[in-house]
Amino acid sequence: MKMSASPTPGKRGYKGPSLAEVVDAVALTLFESWGKSLARRFELDKAIIRAGMSQHPVIFASRILLYTAATAALSAITLVGLLLAIPPTSIYFLLALIIAGLVPLLIFAAGISYPASLASSRKASVDNELPFFMAYISTMAKGGVSVDKILERVAELKVFKSMREEANRIVTEMRFFGKDPLSAIESVIKYHPSTKFRDMMLGYVTTLRSGGDVVHYLEIRTRELFTSRMSELRALIERLGSYLEVYIILGVIMSITIFVFFSVSGTLSAVQAAKTANPAKMDLTMPSLYNFIGLPAIGAMVLFMAHASQPKTPVKRYEPYIVMLTSTPFALLAFLGLLIATGGSRFLSGTLGIAESKSITIALTGAILVAMIPAWITYSKEMRGTKGIINSTADFLRDLSEVRKTGLSPEKCIVSLANRDYGNLTPIVNKAAAALSSGMSLESALRRVLKKVNEWFVIAVFRFLTDSITVGGGSPDIIDALSRFTQELAESEVEMRRRLRAYILMPYFGTMLLASSPIIIINLLIQSAKNISLNQLAPLITVLSAGTLINAVIMGLVAGKVSELSAAAGFKHAAIMTVISTLTVMATLAYIGI
Repeated sequence: MKMSASPTPGKRGYKGPSLAEVVDAVALTLFESWGKSLARRFELDKAIIRAGMSQHPVIFASRILLYTAATAALSAITLVGLLLAIPPTSIYFLLALIIAGLVPLLIFAAGISYPASLASSRKASVDNELPFFMAYISTMAKGGVSVDKILERVAELKVFKSMREEANRIVTEMRFFGKDPLSAIESVIKYHPSTKFRDMMLGYVTTLRSGGDVVHYLEIRTRELFTSRMSELRALIERLGSYLEVYIILGVIMSITIFVFFSVSGTLSAVQAAKTANPAKMDLTMPSLYNFIGLPAIGAMVLFMAHASQPKTPVKRYEPYIVMLTSTPFALLAFLGLLIATGGSRFLSGTLGIAESKSITIALTGAILVAMIPAWITYSKEMRGTKGIINSTADFLRDLSEVRKTGLSPEKCIVSLANRDYGNLTPIVNKAAAALSSGMSLESALRRVLKKVNEWFVIAVFRFLTDSITVGGGSPDIIDALSRFTQELAESEVEMRRRLRAYILMPYFGTMLLASSPIIIINLLIQSAKNISLNQLAPLITVLSAGTLINAVIMGLVAGKVSELSAAAGFKHAAIMTVISTLTVMATLAYIGI
């Protein structure tokens, strides 16, 4: 195939160097010698290879130095400007000086650690997909498919993400550098960050070169991976439980302690104002910062840690989040409408009593529900029909392997199983059987019926089944091996989800405690003071109640993330917890006679 020459300077079509090329040229011009020293000192060549980056270490190091120098220069210019506006003895100038000194150091540290961060992400994602990858290549190898064909097939499979990238790297070594498959594998995995993947592939290469039993080796290593995965899932469950416990401690127990401080401080301020007849405005800065910034930040941190710990899949669910963002303007309108409808419009003119506080609570609850409920419904629709489908998939494959032993073709086996009950998998099997009966190929039939399936496990298993039949021949032994692997994977997935659901109750108890405790504490303090009314502390109650509702949303998202490994699952819990918080606030106010 004739390849067209790249545009060069002076020829039509040449658009000049890109911005990245200009930056690299400037970096090399200014810092090349230092970049060489930096790359050698921090062994950036190995770090870049482990991260899978396509960067020259000297260019990368020079770019880090350029960014650091540019940030240092900008910080110095900013300090000079501040020096003209702020006295050098001011605390603000000293704070700016510390920040200006730290920012270049942070840029430098971030640049140096970036390859290590990518390598860690690469390792985690490969380790997550490795059991599925091993089940796939074991099935294909059992069908007599060669290693290069397996890798080329994996490089095209959309059910994989990280393993597809690794297979593409190996295929690139074979096609563009003319290496044989085993040498290409060794070249890619030599500095791979995943020890499991590296050991498994090196053993695979050694077994092939020595003429050993490759299928037996792959089956043994696959079972070892399944055992290891079960241990990792148990550790994951314990880790997620620990995150939730820490969140409950920080977000509930510590918050109640801080609320006591806010309540005492606010009550004492009101008492002092009553004694001096000075209607000084209550300072709500600290309660507002803690409720609307501090607590949500803690929840966001727990969400991030839970997301970083959980296994990732190529199937992403963005629609619930899009629906939630789309509903946000309507939520704002709902807040204003409910505020006016419940008699809280005087709050807009500066009046804030208990009546207005109740109105704000109701209006904020309505706004949150308007934002959460559509996203909850969207997520529920996406997940409809997935309950028990993992176990049903394993049962279907086991039955398929038994029917295949009778001598029927794989397609006829699927058709014959259409009259059996596989729970939520039954519609998929029936549609596949109908498509096969009409003369459609197995590949086309399964691709058609899996279009609207959002469960990655099911998609991956049926993709493996298709390849084991169309590429590997689909013998009874192959389908039986796939059935065994699927059963073990299904057991691990079901066990993880079952144990995670046990953590769902803690956030609900925490929400009720946060909603009721501030008002009870304030009421007790008022009863002891006896010279002020609860109406005087309405601003503080409003801030604490509104903060409770905001944090009920965060706590609901955390509950969904921990229990179902999806923040979108938390929209349901966020809506329910918001209602519970509002009812708790109203019930507490009614209990104390307001």
